[in-house]
Order: sequence, then C-alpha cells, then structure tokens
Amino acid sequence: MSKEEKVPFETIVFSGVTFKVKNRHQAHEIISNLTDFNNQNIYNVFEDTWRFPDYEKNPVFLLAEDDVQMDILEMEFSTDEYPDIFILGFIFKKDLTVNKLISAYDTDNSPALIVLGKTTTINITLFGSVHYLGGGLQCDVLLGEYNHGELFVKGDVSAWLIYADDMNMHFEGFNNVQAVINAGRPDISICSRLTDTDGSIILIENYFPSTHKLSDIVADSYLEHDEVYDRETLVSDYYDTVFKKGDSLIDHSKEERYSYNGFRDAFIDMIQTLSDKLETENEESLFCNYEDTDYSFVHFEYDNKQYSQISATIVNGFNIRMRGLWCIDTQEIMLLLEYLYDDESTKYQWMNDETAEGIEFYSIKHAIITAFEVLNKDYEESDEEEYEEEYEEDADEEFSLEEFSSQFGAYKIPEDLVKLCDFQSQYGEETFSECFYLHSIDKTGLKTWSEDEAFYDSFIEFARANGSGSSYAYWLVDSDLNKCPIVVFGDEGGIHVVAENTQKLISLLTYDTEISVDHDKAYFYKDEDYYEESENINEFRDWAKKTFNLSVIETDEDADAITNEAKKIYGKKLNDFLTKFDIETYDEEDM
Repeated sequence: MSKEEKVPFETIVFSGVTFKVKNRHQAHEIISNLTDFNNQNIYNVFEDTWRFPDYEKNPVFLLAEDDVQMDILEMEFSTDEYPDIFILGFIFKKDLTVNKLISAYDTDNSPALIVLGKTTTINITLFGSVHYLGGGLQCDVLLGEYNHGELFVKGDVSAWLIYADDMNMHFEGFNNVQAVINAGRPDISICSRLTDTDGSIILIENYFPSTHKLSDIVADSYLEHDEVYDRETLVSDYYDTVFKKGDSLIDHSKEERYSYNGFRDAFIDMIQTLSDKLETENEESLFCNYEDTDYSFVHFEYDNKQYSQISATIVNGFNIRMRGLWCIDTQEIMLLLEYLYDDESTKYQWMNDETAEGIEFYSIKHAIITAFEVLNKDYEESDEEEYEEEYEEDADEEFSLEEFSSQFGAYKIPEDLVKLCDFQSQYGEETFSECFYLHSIDKTGLKTWSEDEAFYDSFIEFARANGSGSSYAYWLVDSDLNKCPIVVFGDEGGIHVVAENTQKLISLLTYDTEISVDHDKAYFYKDEDYYEESENINEFRDWAKKTFNLSVIETDEDADAITNEAKKIYGKKLNDFLTKFDIETYDEEDM
C-alpha cells in the first residue's frame, strides 16, 4: 500500500454541489468492500493502472455524504477553479438525482462513478472506468461504450433503453426495462434466481441478448446508418442535441413495434414463408451462420404432433439459443430462451407462449424476426462461391510479402519478420494473437503526429497493435532493423517503446492479448474472466517455440519484463527524440 497522500483542501464545489475531498486511503475505507455478483472485490484504489494511476499530481476522490440533486453531472478530472487536481472518482453515499444527464469524461479514461444509494436521471452514458450503482437505477436511456469501461448495477433497474457498444454491463435485476440492445457481441449480463435440484435458490449471471433494434424504440431523427459496421447507430451529435438538454431518445409512438403487438400473426406468416422456401428447394431445413449466430428453420414431429421452428443460437462461447415453435396440430406457439452447455444440452431455460410478458420473451421475438430476415434472403450458391473466390483473391492481393516489403524502402526487412509474414499468410490475420496483424501502412498516420520529415521518416509502421487502431513501428536508430527497437503509436495518444527487436515482439504476441496504450504508458493486461483464445494461438505458440525457441508469455508480469527491459535501453532516448518535435512525453519507469 502506498504512502498516504495529502488532501489539498477539505471541500470543493463541482457542478453546484459541495463535495468533501478524500485521498486514496480514505476512499479505500468506503469502497474497498464493494463486490460484483461473484463476490469479487471491484475496486483497488492502489492498483496504479489507467483506472487509478499514481503518476498524477493531487489525486483525489470527491465524496457526497447526503442525498444529492443536481442538473448535470459530467465527470471531468478537474475544475476551472482547481485545474491542478486529478479526480479519480465521485462517491455518493446516498441517493443521486440528476435532472438531465450523467456522463463519464472520455471513452479511454474517466473518473469512476460510485453511488451507494439509488441513481435517478433521464440520460446516463458511461465509459472509461469501472462504475458502480449500488441502489438501483431509474432512467430513460443508459449507454455504455468502449472496452475501457465496465458497469455494475445492484438493485432494480427501470429504463426504456439499455444500449451497450463493446462495454460490459452487469445487472442484478430488471424491474421495468423495455429494450436491451447489444451493438456487437452480448456485453450485457443479468442475474437470475433459479431453483437448484435440492430446492435452494441460486444466483446465476448470464449474458443477455438483444431485445430490439434501435429503430424499434428510438426516434428516427436520432438514427443514422453506420457504413463501416453496416448497422443502425445514433447520430453523432446526440450528446449535445438530446442528452445535455435532458430530452429523450425514445419515440413512444412506436409502442406497437417495441411492445411486439401483432407478433402471433407475424410469426405465422414467417412460418408459411419459410415453409414455401422448403417446398421450392426440396429441403428439410434452412440454415445460415451470420456474425457468430446460427439461424435455422426446421419441420419436425414430436409426441405425435407436427411442429415448425425458427431459431437463433449465439455461438462463439456464449451458447444462448432462442426459438419459437408453431404446433401445426394445436396452432399453439411456444417461445424458449435457453442457456446451453457446450454439448448443446440445456442448462436452464425460460419458456412460455407468445403472450408472456417480460424482457426474456422480447429477446426471443427479436431473435426470431432476425432469423427470419436472414433465412428469407435468396442465396444463390454460384454467386456466393464467386464472391468467396473474389474475396480470397483480394485477400491474397491485399497481403503479399512483396507489397508488405515495399514500405521498408532501402531497409532490408528482418528475416524474423519475414517468417512471421509467412505464418500470417498461412493462418490469417488476427487469428493467432488478439487483434494483431501485419499489413502495409503509409506515412499518413505518422504525419498526424508531426509534419516534420525528420520525424515521420524515423519510423516504419508495419502492424496493427490492437482493436482500437494503435500500430507497431520500427524506430530507425540503426541501418540494420534487427538492431532497432519496436514502438507502439497509440490511436488516441502516446508513443512508447515496447520491445528491443522483432523476436521480443513475437514473444509478447504469444500472450494473445492486445496491448493497451495510454498517453503515459503501454502495457499488456489479460482479464481471465473475459479472455477468449485466438483461433490459432496454439499453432502460433508451437511455431514460436520451434522457430525461435521462445517460451510462452503467461502473465502480465512476464510481458512487463520484456517491455521494461526495452524501456531501460531506449525509453529516455525516445522521449528526448520526441521532445524535439514538441510531442508530449512522460517519464519512463525503471530507466
């Protein structure tokens, strides 16, 4: 535990509210016992990571001991009156009521929001830290964004819309939630109280699938189409035009859609349409895998009755199946939400007819509609094969050693990197170490740091480093690239030494975890609760051992040892170099 920090002053006014100023040790006494739904502690204020760094001057927590009501809470790190403090978190011991908006500071980094009582607001958007709401939440819209954030909510939640875009959000229970939307994979989880075989009640936390599309519940004027991800998204200025004004995104005139009125007739029409496709194609079933979900339509007989079924199963480790069954003989509809074992047998399930209320049955209806849309598309096998061939040709053209080598100019590409190129060509991009792949990169990104030719000609970028757009580059301190260190350029700031040479980087890649890049440092962190092995990581580790006799990196500390050794040799030199071009630097540790 670090030496206790001094408190610069006793109180501070933030957004019209007077807070007590506390140091880490004082905050630790209040929040150290807060736990997730597996009884694991959430906060360690002494951890010295991007959440609670110890390199900032005057780090403090702001504490409100009584109920608080305010207009807007935008959790900035400092104030105009006190620009030299660094706010690590806002702690509310009792209820927090905010008339318009609660907002974190930035997707990468933000003070933590910690409320022990009930939280009430219209709009709340969180990211950039681990946030905790301990007494329930009432709002119109809750947004969680980006993988630098996480949220835990205990108590009941009442909301029109909960929307997650690559941020994990954990809930104890939904009291009155209309719509849950995961922009990508299921990032939202909810606890369920189930009866065990001995009759005891157990609490199980499960990922929860989407219940709607944004356009089912959000006003059309606040929506646009994301061409990159081919999906609905909120307009870019929603924060200023809606959230800060205390307005709502919700369009209540869409009740017919978000309440799934008329679902029975729509489901029967879906069954008929897909049945006609079966008769036309002379098949017994329809099947399609799209974006890590298996969609299917089948006819079958059970207990002397004929059934038709539309289903969607989220695979890739989630094992969540949603299906609707139409009994042709009785004309009854049955909806099922199932959580499966790896062998696809059922762990537990929710089951009822199409009139059942509850968020679980909205998720089934949404999955059925999506499955129908996917399965009802006309797939011409010849066109699909032609597309796949064209795609493979494009992929081959996109990454060839000849084209890749061209960015190295007069420098000879290191033989170790050539071997890595060969491995990637065989197994594919992003398949052997999380988010990493070699590719051709021009100088455009480097020039955003400095237009000085002496700067951008001192680096050769050659690989994507993480999912947010950071890149790896050789720093040209020698004419032989084998003697040049590798640095990482952060997509939102920070240039840091990572490895002494190519082999050291390959060794880091065996950890199968993308690098995290902050303004002040770069590091590798693996959360075992959410870690998913890359498809070809075992082949890559075997290759690294056979080719270079490299041992597998197994811990954060092993990765730190490699990066710290590179910092000792090159860290100060890099900082001195960057300073010449007015690029902000930070003191490197262990130099």
